[in-house]
Amino acid sequence: MSPELLYLLRRRIRAAGPIRFDEFMELVLYSDPHGYYRNNVPGGDSDYQTSPTLSPWFGLLVTQEIQAVWEGLGSPAEFTVVEVGGGNADLAAAVVDAAEGEFGNALKWVYVEPLDSVAAMQRARFGSSEKFSWIGDLDELAPVTGVILANEVLDNFPFRIFEVAKDGVVEIRVGFTRHNLHEVRFPVGPEIAEQLAPALEHLDPGDRLEVRSGIKEWMAKAARGLAEGRLIIVDYGDLEPETWTRHPSGSMVTYRQGELGKDPFEEVGGSDITAHVNFSAVARAATDAGLELLALQTQKGWLESLGLKELVADFRRREAEAQAGGQHPEYLRIMAQRSKIELLAARGGLGDYLVFGAKK
Repeated sequence: MSPELLYLLRRRIRAAGPIRFDEFMELVLYSDPHGYYRNNVPGGDSDYQTSPTLSPWFGLLVTQEIQAVWEGLGSPAEFTVVEVGGGNADLAAAVVDAAEGEFGNALKWVYVEPLDSVAAMQRARFGSSEKFSWIGDLDELAPVTGVILANEVLDNFPFRIFEVAKDGVVEIRVGFTRHNLHEVRFPVGPEIAEQLAPALEHLDPGDRLEVRSGIKEWMAKAARGLAEGRLIIVDYGDLEPETWTRHPSGSMVTYRQGELGKDPFEEVGGSDITAHVNFSAVARAATDAGLELLALQTQKGWLESLGLKELVADFRRREAEAQAGGQHPEYLRIMAQRSKIELLAARGGLGDYLVFGAKK
């Protein structure tokens, strides 16, 4: 737990009273230098891994999707992938390595990375390659022809938490008593209660839900930054009303050193805080921003449409050949790779993530 963050939180709460949960998240996840994401990126020794860090084959499969978009747009001479929240750059490394011929020559990569330390790590990986450039916010993006890609980004957007009460709804805010952070139930006005009405029809007293207020603004930026092409968002979440009914206690969880938790106050600055994405809200934001919605699918279905089944079958064939030839180390190496590829589409895990698409 970061004593510096606790001091900042205590000072802010004493000055203004209990703060909203999205304000709390913004501080403990992103503040410089003690916020969680200032010191943790996916992969390596991090608390968590994403699909690109689990296996380079995720990026190699996604390359086919990106190339199909390029071809569908008439194979333009310059085609840009804009990656939001690229972490340790495993996805770009795999895609750029797989892109060949005219497509490879056309491909450019823009990182949207507000954290200087993460951007520096990405720059170190790609050296002086002219294919890559960096911006701090989608607002800085000159409209591109290409793909805007966000893998496991929206789940960490700060969110507010609301709880159904017997006589309406209250907001869960963060207070401070002595040395401890704690929840404070705060009454909400009729305007917010009206906005929450569709969810309240499916929930009972004591149930909770999370609401991200930044999705609409982010989507508007993405739409402005896309002259022509595709928006691809990969994340865990649900559509309405399942996003509420499957998680009546709310979907907020914490992660620390690979372990799941429920108390966001236990390791302030040392734990990730996340919640499932409401993809119905994402779709509304995309439509409002002028984007055309594409079919929503699972990561399993998406990767299978890009050739995952055939890839796994090829790995199994190579395994059998190595085993028959008495090449035990090679057999183990191939089996380990195949196992990670299958995890990308595993039910109950990454395979159940949703892939949201829209075009302009």
